[in-house]
Amino acid sequence: MGDRQWTNSDLWVGLGFDRTWIFSTEATSQRKGPKLDACTISLSTKITTMGAAVLLRAALALVAFVCVAGQSFGFTASSDGRKWAINTGNGLIVTMLRSTCDIISLMYKNQELQYSAKFTHINSGLGPVTSQIATTTVDGKNTIQITCAKTGITQYYFFRPNENAFYMGTYHTSEFEPGNLRFLARLNRATVTTGIPEATLDDTNRAIEATDVYATAANITRSKFYSAIPFIDDHIHGVYGPKAGVYLIMSDKAYETSVGGPFFQDINNQCTTANELLVCLNSDHTRTEDYRYGFHGPYALVFTDGPAPSTSIVDFSFFQKTNLQEFVPDSQRGRVQGTINDPTAVLTGFNIVVGFKNAQAQYWTRVAPGSKLSYQSPLMKPGQYTVTVFRKQLAVATGNAVVSTGTTSTSDVTVAYTHTQTPLWTIGVWDGTPDGFRNADKIHKMHPSDARMTPFRPFTFTVGKNVAGDFPLALFRGVNDPLAISFQLTSQQASQSRTFNVGITLAKNSARPTIRVNDKWNGPILASFAVSTRGDTRGVTTGNYFLYSYTIPSSALVAGTNKIALGIASGETDPPEPFLHASVVFDAVELL
Repeated sequence: MGDRQWTNSDLWVGLGFDRTWIFSTEATSQRKGPKLDACTISLSTKITTMGAAVLLRAALALVAFVCVAGQSFGFTASSDGRKWAINTGNGLIVTMLRSTCDIISLMYKNQELQYSAKFTHINSGLGPVTSQIATTTVDGKNTIQITCAKTGITQYYFFRPNENAFYMGTYHTSEFEPGNLRFLARLNRATVTTGIPEATLDDTNRAIEATDVYATAANITRSKFYSAIPFIDDHIHGVYGPKAGVYLIMSDKAYETSVGGPFFQDINNQCTTANELLVCLNSDHTRTEDYRYGFHGPYALVFTDGPAPSTSIVDFSFFQKTNLQEFVPDSQRGRVQGTINDPTAVLTGFNIVVGFKNAQAQYWTRVAPGSKLSYQSPLMKPGQYTVTVFRKQLAVATGNAVVSTGTTSTSDVTVAYTHTQTPLWTIGVWDGTPDGFRNADKIHKMHPSDARMTPFRPFTFTVGKNVAGDFPLALFRGVNDPLAISFQLTSQQASQSRTFNVGITLAKNSARPTIRVNDKWNGPILASFAVSTRGDTRGVTTGNYFLYSYTIPSSALVAGTNKIALGIASGETDPPEPFLHASVVFDAVELL
């Protein structure tokens, strides 16, 4: 035998792997001589056959160790075909089961970040899938693509050289209907120790609602739901440890095929025996519209030495050069722009958001304040859209727009504000949220029963004496009802009928408000627009907004002190847990 060049494939076959494609992160142009694979070696063969085999295995073991533990970008497949190991070339090695695409190891700089008892995957795992792995050149870089498919869903993973991250996209049809569609990374608490505090259950000792809201001995409540932030603000969220951090970064298109609009939120983290990091792509929690289907993403799982990175650490632009099912590249998108006409300055002093939606997609953009209000949408899929202008979270203008490929269309909208009359009094601010009411500053991060909450009890709010911060953000049947409002009317004011408006941002268990005036007149019981799941105990105050309007006859009013008692109507039986009773969340109330 003469001298022989041994390639990567030879090396890994000798070590029990059936093939490998590993690309050196070194610039091959800096090497002298012929271009070789990253781990090419030369062995002298002037030895016996048996000796050669022994020497070869020893050399292969050494070189294979250098290849995997070093800085080589590529992947290997185990000899039994069950696993793929992907090395990004900068300290991250991801191991995936070929049959299910479950991620079973996340090795970052010699630390195992993967929770050992369960895996990282879509939902709780897809089960058997058809999977493929390939290395291609995308936008001038070697890129490893893994495609995992079964009926109704395809999950894509991408790895790029020298990036401690992997990129993802999810294609989803109605043939795969899990209720909630999410990517879930289950992380090792030994290395990724710290989760989002409100979702960390370490010191809890009991479940207080279902099996997803917990409390400590001091009645400090914790839940995975309290890790949520609105889509419009969710650019990055993550968890960390002393030497490693794991973060999900959303592209500007990550939620375009989700449901709920800009203010929708759902679980980002649960920290228990595992540190679970999630992105919810479609959710049934307080859902207000039909599911959307198609391509979700892109989004990325990013690994650091602990601190949160800038979102610019990842570059989603290479997706423009991929050919993924129902991914729409920017070249096939368009925009809409326009002027917001606000003749009575309804939007002055408020955060302004413009939303766009149809059955296939949703988008949003913030609008800078100023004397002339204008907006421009992000790049959107072609189609006809409903355009909605929000005063904080209250819809105050709607219009329609048509988006065409490669163009920017124009759609001006005019504010049509409901609350144009001067009220006798108003409690709260008409902005689509309970902000400013009692406990509204806490409800997104804790349960209503939490020790830090001001207790929910029946209460009389006196107009002119109490302030908005005394008014409860929500009314729970059998807990803090009746909620009475005491107010004064002159004889002239009491001589005519009055309109009483109640804005409800969220209702559950078929709840709707009832009113009783001066213990002698009951308002009509109107329809409920409740969502089908819990909300106000899960940190959510946004649902099907509805303005309830009641005409109070003059015969029910008196000169002097009057009282309106607010209650709850619902045909559903209340469960034992008091805060699961039928309830509504307030935006504002007013008397005209």
